[in-house]
Amino acid sequence: MKILLLASLLVLGLAGCASQPETRSLSERQNLKVDPEVVYTMAVTELFEERLVQSDGNSLLHVQFAVEARSDAELAWKVTWFDDSGMVVKSVGEGYRKATLLTGQVRYFSATAPHARVTSYQLHLREPK
Repeated sequence: MKILLLASLLVLGLAGCASQPETRSLSERQNLKVDPEVVYTMAVTELFEERLVQSDGNSLLHVQFAVEARSDAELAWKVTWFDDSGMVVKSVGEGYRKATLLTGQVRYFSATAPHARVTSYQLHLREPK
């Protein structure tokens, strides 16, 4: 009986030491840059990317994200697009876009790359200036 009890405790002890799967919060992603002032008032709750196939066979990178407000807040956001060599791909309307969020509100935003050669992006969130 003591052996069974000792074996059970050993198994439970080893199970508690097992490595947990790596989970990263959205704010730790390399393609998401959030200013510290914004982190206190809101959180990015979803961040998706997909390729939209065009009629000519090319595809455009499309980004969607959701922001949940912890308090009434103003937000400015923009997406910087990059090609496979890491060079910025210019687009129309590259400036920050402004939005207002109310406490507890979840707002959804999206942007589509300006050219098929875009392979990655960075999403920037900050307070409007």
